[in-house]
Amino acid sequence: MRELSRRISHPPLFALASVLAGCWTAPVATVQPHGEARLIQGAIAVTSVKDTAVVSSLDRSAGIVVLRSFGKPETSTYKLAPKLSGLDDIKAGDVVQATVTEDLTVYVLHDGQLPDARGTVSVDARVLMVDPSYRLLTLQYPDGQKETFKVPLGTRLEQMEGGDSVVIRPLEVLALRRRG
Repeated sequence: MRELSRRISHPPLFALASVLAGCWTAPVATVQPHGEARLIQGAIAVTSVKDTAVVSSLDRSAGIVVLRSFGKPETSTYKLAPKLSGLDDIKAGDVVQATVTEDLTVYVLHDGQLPDARGTVSVDARVLMVDPSYRLLTLQYPDGQKETFKVPLGTRLEQMEGGDSVVIRPLEVLALRRRG
């Protein structure tokens, strides 16, 4: 008899779980953020790995490398880290894996406008998700790709939300490794 009552109690739990699962929606980076246009925070230093990048140019004497993400026309110019090794094997045209540091600046923008009519901003990505408990910031790029960054302590994640605009400034290449 006890087993029979257990079987009867499970269908309502299953129905409740099914209803609640139907309420969940995926995060969207195209929503309009709340509040006035403003700078939320600048100079958020993050490290990321570009799995497939093409070396457009490399100037060892100036300490600069220009990388292009595979399949994209835009390039980014980075300084070479002082202790970067293995550069002798790298040349323009090589496909590499690059570990880079970048600065993120997060804004609330309306129609691309900066606060106080100071001009417009060229947005590189939008905030998709914010996880303050693990200090994770997930961005979505215009081509739909997503990237999650572990941000430093002191980052104002509680002020960020989906749809906020992000400008990315390339800083430095920490490691380069030829692919294939």
